[in-house]
Amino acid sequence: MGHPRRVASPWLGWLLWCLLSASGCGGGGTPVSPFGTANLALSFDGVTQYATAGNGGFPAASAVQTVEMWVNFPAPTATTTADFLTMRMDLTSGIEIGIHDGALAIWRVYVDRVLAQAPTLPSANSWHHVAYTYDLTNNTLYVDGVSVDAEMTATDDRTPSTVWLGTLDGASQLYAGKLDEIRVWTLVRSPAEIQADLKHSPPGPVPGLVAYWTFDDGADTGRALDASGMGNDVTLGDGITANMPTRVPSTAPDGQ
Repeated sequence: MGHPRRVASPWLGWLLWCLLSASGCGGGGTPVSPFGTANLALSFDGVTQYATAGNGGFPAASAVQTVEMWVNFPAPTATTTADFLTMRMDLTSGIEIGIHDGALAIWRVYVDRVLAQAPTLPSANSWHHVAYTYDLTNNTLYVDGVSVDAEMTATDDRTPSTVWLGTLDGASQLYAGKLDEIRVWTLVRSPAEIQADLKHSPPGPVPGLVAYWTFDDGADTGRALDASGMGNDVTLGDGITANMPTRVPSTAPDGQ
């Protein structure tokens, strides 16, 4: 979905805010947003709403990576499959993170094979931090900073050409619930790093961070900016109002 674009203006604003703010620029568990003090999440209706994102610099499905996010979903049925995040090449390669047949899981786009799955479903209608890492051997799923499954299942192998939030493709596996603080990395974050950053926002462009969507830039209702500095902005509902997820106040315990 295009090449990475450098978006300077949010970071100029962030730097000014940093210099003037008594709380400084992060560190010590202090969250920092380059988009101001708003604390918002995206809410999806599970019927028509979804979003797409840029993918400049994204890892291939078979490459080392980490994906992190806060999620809040209603109780699923045993047959519910709904995507929090999909990164794929057509329908032949990629990963999906979400609810798979009623369980919290990560699975392959091709042949729909589960890579890692939580043995028990986290409580519904509550915020949970979900993270996925792949180190070329293990697919590891973390819930609220704790590893709940690690499997050596082979992944797909191609670099994603499309990125979707709240759906597989804009029409199927639509998600009902909320998403916040999504980060995509081209490196494997350690358990200690995942736990330390549950309630901490990266204070600026960080090596290996290729997408960071806070959804806190509420002024532009049709887009959500990428705070990683890579320019992988989100487009809500392909610009169609009826398909746009809505920004809502976030109560995720992310320290914001």
